[in-house]
Amino acid sequence: MWHVNCSKKDIDCLFYNKFVYEMRDKVLAMQYQRIVDLCFAKDINSERYWKSK
Repeated sequence: MWHVNCSKKDIDCLFYNKFVYEMRDKVLAMQYQRIVDLCFAKDINSERYWKSK
C-alpha cells in the first residue's frame, strides 16, 4: 500500500488508529507507521495539488 496515495481521511484514520502487529512484524509495521506519521505531519496525501518544474 502506498500511503501517499491515500486520501486525507485515510491518513487521519491510519494516524489515529495505530497499526496492530505481532512482534515478528514490528520492524515493518514501524516503517509503515513512520510513513503515516510523516504524511500526517506534512499534510501529504492524494488530495494535495503538487506543482513540479
